[in-house]
Amino acid sequence: MKKLYLMTALAAILGAHNANAAGYQLNEFSTTNLGRSFAGIGVVGDDFSALGYNPAGMTAQKRSGAQVGLTLTEIAAKAKSEQGTDKMDYFVPLPSVMGQYNYNDKAFFGLGIYVPYGLSTKYKHDSHVAESLGGARKSELEVIDTNFSAAYRFDMGLSLGASAILRYIKGQLTSNLNANNPYTGEIANLGYNDYRVKGWTQSWQLGAMYDFDENTRVGLAYRFKSTQHAHGKQYIYMNEMGQMFTRMDEFNRYDTMADPELPASWILSGYHKWSDKWATEATVKYIQWHRFYTFPCKASGSPLNGGNYDVEYRWKDSWTFALGQEYYANENWTFRAGTAWDQAPTANNNFRTNRIPDSDRIWLSAGASYTTGHHQIDLGYAFLTMMHGRVRDHYQGGDLDAKYHNHSNMFALTYQYKF
Repeated sequence: MKKLYLMTALAAILGAHNANAAGYQLNEFSTTNLGRSFAGIGVVGDDFSALGYNPAGMTAQKRSGAQVGLTLTEIAAKAKSEQGTDKMDYFVPLPSVMGQYNYNDKAFFGLGIYVPYGLSTKYKHDSHVAESLGGARKSELEVIDTNFSAAYRFDMGLSLGASAILRYIKGQLTSNLNANNPYTGEIANLGYNDYRVKGWTQSWQLGAMYDFDENTRVGLAYRFKSTQHAHGKQYIYMNEMGQMFTRMDEFNRYDTMADPELPASWILSGYHKWSDKWATEATVKYIQWHRFYTFPCKASGSPLNGGNYDVEYRWKDSWTFALGQEYYANENWTFRAGTAWDQAPTANNNFRTNRIPDSDRIWLSAGASYTTGHHQIDLGYAFLTMMHGRVRDHYQGGDLDAKYHNHSNMFALTYQYKF
């Protein structure tokens, strides 16, 4: 009976943790776009990032060149519960490199390496979150795209583009294995679980842009969904308390597979230069997270739940609305600012977890560019304030019932060389 109780508890823990490996979409591979809260992405033409948003927008960049950038993203959260307060505050680096070659005034080719999806949450091993039934300690997901793009400008202002994307995923979930002690009724730590996967897949992106004149253009892009075929190992380590309920050799190492589906998305962006000094950008983005209803995950040979840890997640489609402003001070300096509302895909509090305590976000950002000759330096800063999100006791994972106060600071730097 004790062994059956432990197996049931561990099956629920592992299933709920694996469900969070899908992550969420990132835009932070362009410093100039970060400075205007990602308004006008893909059509402004002031860096080489269009291939990551709308490949047709490469035709707005009049010069060939390359860029290398780094965004430092702060992950800051405070979780308040009846048990106390937990905090996490650290920075995650997001590097990128991109470039394009303008064969002539009609044909354009680009290559980029960047991170379009990712998540990171880290709790101390003895935090209230880690000591809950869910036991979340560390969640990391990184998806790296290698993007090959081409665009062609037709007469009458129309440009079309396409991207072939080679996508690599790497994820790690570490958690305490906790269960209610049948003798005391308190939550006892039985060991910990370390779950790692990695794999490759491919995806595609299509885009179109129309230039009404040299100062006004609008673009529409579609990024196809992709199913990540990831494989790896699951390691389960039991301490002395855990061995009281089961033999150590029953829980060791298992081959795992996970097939999270990353969503399709639409991006509609516009740019209009009002005068020699001022321009306005806007973006509407629609992300089809509804496909991420169930997270499929297996562990071959595991005695828990037959090795099947499929879990309902029930994310919903989400929207982003962004508005930006550009000020061209002189031939060397450009200043920008922007704001955005970014909707979280979490369906409700019962499906928000301690691993991804996500909620709707408001962006406020500013940036500047300095250009001289072939060189350009871009600086960007953004502050994200997030709506207070509540994590309820998850019906399968036993996550800590807590209210989250989240925010983030982002600092970005890019160097461009144009020829």
